[in-house]
Amino acid sequence: MSHWSNEKIARTLLEKGVINDTQYEESMSVHRNTGQKITKIIANRYNTESLKINTVLAGEGCNDLDSYIIENPLLDKFKEENVRKHVVMPLFTKGSQIYVSMANPSDFEAQQMVGFASGLTQIRNIPGNPLDIKRMIDKFYGRYGAIMEAMKEVNSRKTGTEMEDKLRSAPSPGLTDAPIVKLVDEYINRALSENASDIHFEPQEDGLHIRMRIDGKLQGIEMIPSTLIGPLTSRIKIMSQMKIDLRMIPQDGRFSKIIGGDDIDFRVSTFPGIFGESIVLRILKRKMRIPISDLGLSSKALDDFHKVLNQEKGIFLVTGPTGCGKTTTLVSILNEIKDPTKKILTLENPVEYQIDGSVQGQIHPQAGFTFSKGLRSIMRHDPNIIMVAEIRDPETANIAIEAGLTGHFVLSTLHTNNAPSTIIRLLEMGVEPYILASSLLGVLAQRLVRKICEHCREPFTPPGIVLKSLGLKEIPKNLQLFRGTGCDKCRHTGYSGRMGIFELMLVSEKMRQMIVARAPSAEVEIEAKKRGMRSLREDGIRKALQGFTSLEEIISVTQETSVD
Repeated sequence: MSHWSNEKIARTLLEKGVINDTQYEESMSVHRNTGQKITKIIANRYNTESLKINTVLAGEGCNDLDSYIIENPLLDKFKEENVRKHVVMPLFTKGSQIYVSMANPSDFEAQQMVGFASGLTQIRNIPGNPLDIKRMIDKFYGRYGAIMEAMKEVNSRKTGTEMEDKLRSAPSPGLTDAPIVKLVDEYINRALSENASDIHFEPQEDGLHIRMRIDGKLQGIEMIPSTLIGPLTSRIKIMSQMKIDLRMIPQDGRFSKIIGGDDIDFRVSTFPGIFGESIVLRILKRKMRIPISDLGLSSKALDDFHKVLNQEKGIFLVTGPTGCGKTTTLVSILNEIKDPTKKILTLENPVEYQIDGSVQGQIHPQAGFTFSKGLRSIMRHDPNIIMVAEIRDPETANIAIEAGLTGHFVLSTLHTNNAPSTIIRLLEMGVEPYILASSLLGVLAQRLVRKICEHCREPFTPPGIVLKSLGLKEIPKNLQLFRGTGCDKCRHTGYSGRMGIFELMLVSEKMRQMIVARAPSAEVEIEAKKRGMRSLREDGIRKALQGFTSLEEIISVTQETSVD
């Protein structure tokens, strides 16, 4: 059974005249950036008939079931119990023909069931792995059944108030089988099974678009009818303790669920759009345990890192853009250095992970409880270790850095491109150079890159010009890198999971003199590299050469990290 990558599918559709050269390049670019299935991209972007796409793939012997565009109305003709019993996945129809994937094509009872349910006489089987067929049945029938039940529920009720009353009572015993409740749970369970970091519900003119961020990339899941926008939005807002009738302004909320034995927190945010309220569910495990040794630091950087963590006072900063794992690193640090003899206080917005042995505070700007006011209050509680989730303004920056001078070990984050430019950023925020020079212990800049999928990983030899463009002075002979070709396990992206790349800068005595003299970032970087600092790109290239990630990923995430 041959494996078909998204690129092969797109190439086949190009060769068969379904798309042209420009559409091929555009659709492949969208696939690489979003991770969406190539067939869905082509169907939606160029108004290409799904039947035409499916027919070409079937005729060419494509047996990757995920590549086909499933006809939802066809699924409604088959009872879930029957497709599960015979392990048959209905795919699409063409005239009097029905295309299915059957675990046992010679099963006469299965053939009879397909013919009776569809009313079609010609059955065409597309070979599929039985495990893949069962996965497809789980994927479509579990969620599709919930969608159909929710539609019937909505159509059977005369007013929205009746539906909201039912949703409000859903948590009560015996009423959790409300269809819209089951539908929301389906999306949550799928997000967890896909290791998604968030779920996006986006009302559009043609329906409710549902996407999930997986390995840092948004991927389209499906679109459901517009009539479900209101009930689904109400259900999520009720779960998150939001006001259902407040639709014209954004709201924030949260809820928790125990799923598979894990305490999962969901941070929820709404945003009013012209077709309804857009909702994002951020998924957070309440107790996260990632040792510092598992973050991905090199052995030298790890040794230097521990030198910083052994300090009793000073400030250490973690920098990078939103979503690069800064909070994960801070939590790992606190779990490593916490001690019954030390008091840990945190200021966060919001509190994302529970840290045993600490007092965690959540700021409330609307009530006047800001980072700067919280820091002033913290100082009266005699802490040994202070964690400020983010330095956003000059007042917070000055208080945090001065706290590092007065016998406290302070951890915080900042948005800068790399470690050396952090110094300039703090000076621009009004921190006095001599105070910064005395307090700053070090800076860890970081990014997250996607890991190559282990299931479709293959070796290849990159062109020498690509390696030279990355600044490699010495290129080993017969150098071999790896890439993912795309498979069902990685949703045909070639990547599965993420890892960190890091740039650790420790502040030396000479660098303290440079801070006082307001030396440019470029000079600070030169001095840091003399003392062994490896840049983000250099650390990324090292991990690409070790086969963990790709050069494309490294280039993509480190384009703006060099000092001008």
